[in-house]
Amino acid sequence: MMRPVVHSAVITVGLVLGTACGGRTVAPTPAAPVTPSAPTVSDGESLVSAMRFKYPQWFRTLSFTSNVTLSVSRTETNSRWRQQISAPGKLRIDYLPLTGRSGVLFDGTRVHTFDNGRAIDAQPGVNAQMLATSDVYALASERALRLLDSLGFDLSKLRRDTWEGQPVYIIGAAAGDTTTTQLWVDADRMVAVRMIQKERRGTRDIVTDVRFGKFTDVGGFPVATEVLQYRDGRLIYREQRTDIRVNDPIADSVFDPARWSTR
Repeated sequence: MMRPVVHSAVITVGLVLGTACGGRTVAPTPAAPVTPSAPTVSDGESLVSAMRFKYPQWFRTLSFTSNVTLSVSRTETNSRWRQQISAPGKLRIDYLPLTGRSGVLFDGTRVHTFDNGRAIDAQPGVNAQMLATSDVYALASERALRLLDSLGFDLSKLRRDTWEGQPVYIIGAAAGDTTTTQLWVDADRMVAVRMIQKERRGTRDIVTDVRFGKFTDVGGFPVATEVLQYRDGRLIYREQRTDIRVNDPIADSVFDPARWSTR
């Protein structure tokens, strides 16, 4: 093999030119900064890491108006809700008109129900939909993973598939399984597009299939403008969102159950 004579000559010429220019040597070009690469997705934990890598900054607040259609016992009812989110964990739903003072409040650990300004129920609860679509980016990673695990998502199981023509990652279930608790995440946009939950109620299992779609960019964040919910294969809930706002100031008191009626 030939010795790298050319490299030595180049270095020598550089030194000579540097000396000829007022005795100054040419400083070496600094190395370009190394850009971190996205985590390799192999299980639920690495998928959450990849989602957070895609969006290192997440919105603080999100608010919108929902046009909601409920189909129960073959009867459809329509209503309008005002929803306000403070990530992570807090969600207030006011049933319109606001003069009714009725709705639901998630304060991070409990869910409160109000009717005509009166608190009628409060139970421990985590909003699974908000966890999958928002809190997974805003919570500490370890906390988000613990909550997903507590809701029955098997983070050790991961596979690839397609959803509405787009590649997705699916955690929690094997191919062909559409009843086990599982989360579907768009592989490019790194947002949840489908969530299936199985719950035991009384003597039978209830399977709820939630689908997030018609995403739009709001302030640099992908927000679903339509949410569909199927129960045992039948569409029971349709939510269409309008007047979507990101990072508008929302007072902490909005999410204080003791101050529900003052808002």
